[in-house]
Amino acid sequence: MRVRLLVSYHYHRTTDLAELVDSFGGDVDLFADSGAYSAATTGATIRVADYAAWLRDWEPLWTVRAGLDVIGDHEATARNTEALRAAGANVIPVFHVGEPWTVLETLCATNRYVALGGMALHAVGASKQRPLMRWLVRCFKVAAEHGTRFHGFGMTSAQLVRDLPFYSVDSSSYTTGTRWGLAYLWNAPAWRMESVLFRNADEVRPHAALFRRHGLDPARLVAPDYLRAGTPAYTDERCALYAAGARAYVFMERSLAARHRVTPPPLPRCDDPGTKVYLALPSGRAVDVAPILRLLDPVAEVAR
Repeated sequence: MRVRLLVSYHYHRTTDLAELVDSFGGDVDLFADSGAYSAATTGATIRVADYAAWLRDWEPLWTVRAGLDVIGDHEATARNTEALRAAGANVIPVFHVGEPWTVLETLCATNRYVALGGMALHAVGASKQRPLMRWLVRCFKVAAEHGTRFHGFGMTSAQLVRDLPFYSVDSSSYTTGTRWGLAYLWNAPAWRMESVLFRNADEVRPHAALFRRHGLDPARLVAPDYLRAGTPAYTDERCALYAAGARAYVFMERSLAARHRVTPPPLPRCDDPGTKVYLALPSGRAVDVAPILRLLDPVAEVAR
């Protein structure tokens, strides 16, 4: 199966991406992101020239390259986009929540693929999702006039992506649930991403079939020594739990692609119909994630 990965320059500027792609037999759909938001939260600076050089270094591997955005300064974002394109990097532009609508109208008039950003803080909780949905609906109305497709950064809220035909989205949640003892499971009939406390038998029992579909043994999850550091099974159990989270988003993609059937934008290498779901690589060595994601293949059952 094809693995879709979003790789951030901020975290992976020194990663050997060829080694990562080779570990999957070359069948990887690779999305390049600057990681500008993460850099800004840590006080780091990303230079246009450095990001452009990184994009050039791994040019044969990319399916999509996003621009170097500056949240809160659409003019600086536009300058960075033009500078990257002048340097030979065919990046897609980024539009953020709160920026003037005239900016999006211009972007959609001149680009067939645009990324939407600055949404993560607005995607959690019904009270925040309602105004975000209104903003997104307006975005899609503008895009429809020009045949433009959207990528949604950090946008995998099932309630939003169910009704909005993104061409692609990305998520890092598959690696974060275990911090809180949560397993993410895609419930296709309910169109919902279940977050289940996997150490709690009362939580696990009603979702036993869903756990099995995602490659996990529900009886093992509630065993006293499950995922205990130092036990012989710890490494395998940790990988399997991460893989289940990744599998949930693969199942989500299959549901979304069947629902929306978004045609690809007219760009090289963008040949799969959408909605596509990219798994954002966490910080650290990207190749360490490969053994986890390779566990996706053995589960033949497809969530319907």
